[in-house]
Amino acid sequence: MSGIHEFFSNQNFNAHYTKAMVEKKYEFYDVHIHDMFEIYYFIQGDVNYHIEGHVYQVEAGDLLLINNKEIHRPVFNSDILYERITIHFAPWYFSKFNSEDFSILDCFENREPGYYNRISAKKIKENNIDYYLNKIKEFLSKKEKGKEIMIETYFVQLLYHLNKIFNKDEIEHQESIQYNEKITKLIRYINDNLNQKFDLDTLAKMFYLDKYYLAHLFKENTGFSILQYINYKKIMKAKELLAKNYTCSQVADKLSFGNYSNFYKTFTKEVGMAPSKYQKENSL
Repeated sequence: MSGIHEFFSNQNFNAHYTKAMVEKKYEFYDVHIHDMFEIYYFIQGDVNYHIEGHVYQVEAGDLLLINNKEIHRPVFNSDILYERITIHFAPWYFSKFNSEDFSILDCFENREPGYYNRISAKKIKENNIDYYLNKIKEFLSKKEKGKEIMIETYFVQLLYHLNKIFNKDEIEHQESIQYNEKITKLIRYINDNLNQKFDLDTLAKMFYLDKYYLAHLFKENTGFSILQYINYKKIMKAKELLAKNYTCSQVADKLSFGNYSNFYKTFTKEVGMAPSKYQKENSL
């Protein structure tokens, strides 16, 4: 996507501003699976955002909160100018700013996947959240030394004010433009039972649906096949367990991959490195 791109990045934190023309109608980004929390601030464009079975038509000034357990991706609806700010950060990197009675990560950690992701443009304006986002954008474009200090300083303030909204219950669960109760229940069931081995026949019987219809319905609502979704979620859980120093064999067994070879192949394909290498680089 050609256009204006301004960014700052280190191992634990990155901020990226984009302003560009979308190159083709209905352009899909690849599914986003990463270890970082994400803030997505939408400025302009024509985008639907998929998060855990919900599809949101974001409006100018909306902000999305996405944690590292939520599968997500944007879908572009038309050839139009697209502008946004995204910020990714490792949770532990900013947890040092928590106090005994206040966590700046609550809005990411203390909610069900796929719920309370969206803060409306109205709430963003009312609480001056856009001020901190615009200051981050301003410093992204600067060439001066030490700009990362200012970017991170404004970002900590941004997290503080986002969580003040969250703790006052001002973030409403906004219904998506596409939502299916059975698919939402299925997603919840999969997330609660990642230790199990799933198959389409059993899931279809549990939810009283023809298996082919269930597969179609799931793909329509999430953009993924059921098997893709299950693999993504198991890999996300596997990364969490590896970071806690479970052995690769223990992880393969705990998440019912069938055997270590299957786990190794699936993990390496999705993550881009072997489980042992991931563990070496990410152990807590």
